[in-house]
Amino acid sequence: MKKWLENFWYHNKWIVLIAAFFIIAGTIILVQYIQKDEYDALILYTGPESPDALEIRDIEDAFEDVLETDFNKDSQKSISLKTIFLLTDEQYNSKEYQFDENGNLIVYNSAELMKNKEQYTTQIFVGEAIICLLDPSWYDEAYKKDAFVPLNELIEKVPENAYNDSALYLKDTDFGKYYAEVFKALPEDTLICFRKMSTTGAFKNKRKEEKRYEFNKELFVDILEFTTE
Repeated sequence: MKKWLENFWYHNKWIVLIAAFFIIAGTIILVQYIQKDEYDALILYTGPESPDALEIRDIEDAFEDVLETDFNKDSQKSISLKTIFLLTDEQYNSKEYQFDENGNLIVYNSAELMKNKEQYTTQIFVGEAIICLLDPSWYDEAYKKDAFVPLNELIEKVPENAYNDSALYLKDTDFGKYYAEVFKALPEDTLICFRKMSTTGAFKNKRKEEKRYEFNKELFVDILEFTTE
């Protein structure tokens, strides 16, 4: 039996992996379709930190301060932060992430990390979150696959200290500076970027999805143009 499974995997692994991707993607699309909207916008964080519930709430509050419109018309303005804990190979092998603050060895669940990687890939290409806060390595991987909107298509003047044509360091934005205490829960090199519109609209209400996308675009621009003056 074991030999048969090994032989099957050797000859069919790509078919299995592709099928698994579409099953996961389809599940996410279905859940998003039948789920009641409880927030106006979903923001994705992916990286080597796991903010606790209070830190997540503080981050959501910061984004809600910029939110001007009640998109889902439920009489309250609400942001939800989705977090995906994910380590690069370099981070996984570094002392910083091998030991906790007390010097104890941290044991990671490899299967869980692999699952998180699949979830991240799915979210980036067919997920609901459009505004993203990402570790540079995971951003770079998706950037190579043309996943993000160039900043010059969103704002008039792209800052000289931009990470590249499609992302900024969150800490370098006026928004990030103003809420610096809140964003200490995330790594200093966290990037903020805007995803291109996915094809999930074909499976849902296209007009509603286009409106939601435009709403997120307005929110993203407001974040980048945030000022305390």
